[in-house]
Amino acid sequence: MKRAVVKVDWLFHSTDSLAVEKHCRMHPGVRFLEISPVSGVAIIEYDESLITAEGIQHLVAECGYHCRVFSPQDIRGRV
Repeated sequence: MKRAVVKVDWLFHSTDSLAVEKHCRMHPGVRFLEISPVSGVAIIEYDESLITAEGIQHLVAECGYHCRVFSPQDIRGRV
């Protein structure tokens, strides 16, 4: 199980984040996902044998949004 911190861009309404959450949770590799509709930051726990970080980006893109996965050094000391 891996954890990723992802910034989802262009979320303008709380329903936008709910739509992304619902779509991503349908994938069997996504175990936990929570997006802050205010900041657009998502915490995702996933099974790396079923999906990769790039795969998560693809799932978000299917919803019409852009995202980037933060590396651990990007968030060290900020959480």
